Amino acid sequence: MKDKDPELQRLSAEMDAAQAEMDSLRSTIDSIKSKRNSIKSQIEAVNYRIQDLKSRIDNEYSAMRLCYQRKDRIDGDNHKYNAESLKGSLNAEYSYKNNYRSQLDSTRYEYDSVMSRFNAAKDRKTRAREAFQSKLQQLKAKWHEKPCAKCGATIRYHEDWEHIPSICKNCKSKK
Repeated sequence: MKDKDPELQRLSAEMDAAQAEMDSLRSTIDSIKSKRNSIKSQIEAVNYRIQDLKSRIDNEYSAMRLCYQRKDRIDGDNHKYNAESLKGSLNAEYSYKNNYRSQLDSTRYEYDSVMSRFNAAKDRKTRAREAFQSKLQQLKAKWHEKPCAKCGATIRYHEDWEHIPSICKNCKSKK
């Protein structure tokens, strides 16, 4: 029945096309997720380096204050210079982090776009499946059964047939 009805064939092809699109988009989604995870891990590494630099800067300033309290201006100035140098590195890390965040934002847009297309394909497949099932039920509703006049076996017939058989194939072949 499915092979003969053109509407069922069209709906089946539509479901297959939507499924193929979903499969293709699923691999794109996986690729984007992998890319996003990589960026997130890079951000985590930058965050770790930022925390380390902040701690080192605090240590340098603490050492600087101690040196100034001991009236050791040369060591105090060295610690101050080290702290300022570390602040430059800290600013560079913040710059890296902002760059990674902008990359993450752009992948978010790409991910949302692909997910939108994936959901549209999924909706098309669902609508085609529902239409397919509905058409199949309509076609099945036109088929009926009745008993054979001779042996009582079940005879399936279509209501649009001009001649509805009264005896089954077995009884007909025995005749």
